[in-house]
Amino acid sequence: MFKFSSSSEWSLENELRCFVIFKQLEAENFTRGMQSDLCREFESKSNLSFNTINAKVGNFKSESGVTGDSHVSEATKYLVAQYGSMSLPETKALLSGYLLCQKANT
Repeated sequence: MFKFSSSSEWSLENELRCFVIFKQLEAENFTRGMQSDLCREFESKSNLSFNTINAKVGNFKSESGVTGDSHVSEATKYLVAQYGSMSLPETKALLSGYLLCQKANT
């Protein structure tokens, strides 16, 4: 569905994980410092850098109208358009469903 560079660690799974971070921030009214904390936590569990994760979460904020325009990927645009109205629990379920499908297909 989406093409991610084979030379990067980026994937639909990581896109969804950043979307969940965005929804956590949204649920907490974008509490100051929370984005950095959540991005650092994800960084510790992935091969992605803090800056990459933080920028992607920022792209979700931009695409959702929370901040000004930025350059966003087609995957980010799609997730916001299709699933942007979901609650945090629904977004977590979306990620879980994706991971289950990935596991079933391996």
